[in-house]
Amino acid sequence: MTEDERTERERIAELRTPGRKWVFGQLQGWNCALCAARLYADRPICTVEVDYGSVTETYQLYVCAPSCETARAACEAARAAQRPAPPDGDRPVIRAPRRRTGA
Repeated sequence: MTEDERTERERIAELRTPGRKWVFGQLQGWNCALCAARLYADRPICTVEVDYGSVTETYQLYVCAPSCETARAACEAARAAQRPAPPDGDRPVIRAPRRRTGA
């Protein structure tokens, strides 16, 4: 068994811990089941059963692809590229809100 397979099995065991608290987006497949980041590229990891008293729901969980660390680094790089460069100096320009004219 390789190191990646062992780590993957440990992660699945951690996800299936009874009584674990879930964020709604994690159960719906919008957020990573491990790091709770928004998913843009994902891969299924396992299914879990969540007990709501008399009802038990089964959910397919998804995680970042290829990994949480790689996905987070790519996301931060993309955000940094989208930020506009500050004008003259380091202070950002703060603009006053527009005033509404009569209705």
